[in-house]
Amino acid sequence: MADDLETLPLWYADSGDSVWITHTEGADQFLDSLPLFLRPGVRLLTTDALCRLSADVEGPLLATPWGLSPDVLAAFERLRRRGAPILVPAWSDALRTLTHRQTAARCLERVLRWLPELPPIAVPRFCASVGEVVDYVTTCQAPFMLKTPFSCSGRGILTLENASITDPERRWIEGALRRWRVVSIEPKLDKTADFALEFHSDGHGCVTYAGLSVFDTHPRGAFTGARLGDPNRLRGQLPDILRGPLFDRLRTAVTDTLCDTVGRIYSGFLGVDMLVYRRPDGSAAVHPFIELNLRYTMGLVAVELSRRVVHPDAIGRLLIARCPAPGDALRAHQADNRRLPAHFADGRLRAGYLSLVPVTSASLFRAFIEVV
Repeated sequence: MADDLETLPLWYADSGDSVWITHTEGADQFLDSLPLFLRPGVRLLTTDALCRLSADVEGPLLATPWGLSPDVLAAFERLRRRGAPILVPAWSDALRTLTHRQTAARCLERVLRWLPELPPIAVPRFCASVGEVVDYVTTCQAPFMLKTPFSCSGRGILTLENASITDPERRWIEGALRRWRVVSIEPKLDKTADFALEFHSDGHGCVTYAGLSVFDTHPRGAFTGARLGDPNRLRGQLPDILRGPLFDRLRTAVTDTLCDTVGRIYSGFLGVDMLVYRRPDGSAAVHPFIELNLRYTMGLVAVELSRRVVHPDAIGRLLIARCPAPGDALRAHQADNRRLPAHFADGRLRAGYLSLVPVTSASLFRAFIEVV
C-alpha cells in the first residue's frame, strides 16, 4: 500500500513543497495526465535526486512524514547521512506517551466533562493481565473491544462477543500483553456512523480546527472511503443529532482539550475519530473521542480534496481500493475512466472519476475520487 499510494501527499502539500518517492514508474506520466489547473505546484523527488540537492541552493528541507515514529525518522536520518539537506524531527518519550491510548482516554474524560448533555460513556480500562480482562468482562455487559495501546486504523483490535473468553482470544490477549504490557478494554458500541475532526497544532499551545471528515470503514475498522464536498453540505450528511448546536460545542470542547494535552508537545496535523451509536433504547448518541491520530490522516486528505479539487456544488467520495492481483488495479482504473469520464467546471471536478495516484500493471492499491 505504501508504495502504491506514496504520491498521495501531492494533494495536501503546499505549493513549493517536495514529495519524496521511492518508485518512479508512472509518476511523471500521472502528473502530465492531470489538467493544468489541477496540477499541484509540488515536485516529486527520487531518493537520488533528494540526496543530490544542495543545501546552499535549496536551503534545508523539513521532513514531514505521514506519521512520526522511530522507524520513519530513522529512514529520514539515513537520507540525511547520504547528503540530503533535510531537517529531521526528533522523536521523544513525550510524543510516545501522546500516541498511547491512555492519552485518548484522558481526553475522552475531559471532553465528557465539557459536554454533560452526552449520555455516560465507559472510558477504556487498561488491563495488565488476563485476569483483569476476565474481571472486566464478567462484571460488564458484552460485547467488548480490546485494543493494543499504540494501534490505529483497525489494527490491533479484538472483539469479544460475550463474557466467555475462548482459547484463541486468550492467546491473543497473552501475546498482546507480552509485547505491550497492557491492553485496553471497553464496551463495543452499536455504531451507525463514523466521522472525525481534523486539526493542526503549532507546537506552541495553539490547536486550530482544520475540517470535518465523514468516512466509512471496514467492519474491523480500517478506512475504506470518505465523503467529499463543501463543509456545510458535509455537515448536512451527519446524523440528525449533530446538525444542531452539539457539533459546535463538540468542536470547541475537543479543540480546548487538545490545546492543553498536545498543543505544546506536538507540531503538525492530527485527527480525532468519533462515532454516532445507537443506545439500547434506540436513541442516537455521540462518542466524542474514540482515537487520537497524531499524524496526517485520510480524513485530512479528504478535507484538502474537498477544498482544492471537488466542485462546491458536488458531493463525491474518496475511495481506497485493494485489488487481488497485479494488473487488476490497472484494468479497474481504465474501466472507471471509460465508465465515469471526468467533467470539470470552474477548475474543479464536477462529475466523474479521477485517480489520485499513478496506476501501473504492478499496482495493487488505488486511491481515487468518484463524483456521480
